[in-house]
Amino acid sequence: MDEEKLRKNLAKNMRYLRKQRSPRMSQTMLANKLEVTQKSISRYENEVTLPPLHILAGLAEYFGISMDDLLSAELPGRKGRKENE
Repeated sequence: MDEEKLRKNLAKNMRYLRKQRSPRMSQTMLANKLEVTQKSISRYENEVTLPPLHILAGLAEYFGISMDDLLSAELPGRKGRKENE
């Protein structure tokens, strides 16, 4: 899989998982949990760049999924994905 597809999949999955939190989690809240900047989270969710491996591992751990699932085109348990979610 090429880097562009990985960035796209990660962006969609991060945004979806973050917004499914109750109460809804902001980029700033997630950044604080991962000890990164809000700008970093924004860059990941806007397909600008992929996070370093240790951040990707932290995201997967935080959301309780594998890194493979976090980067997959079809997030397990999610049906009817909308392109702009």
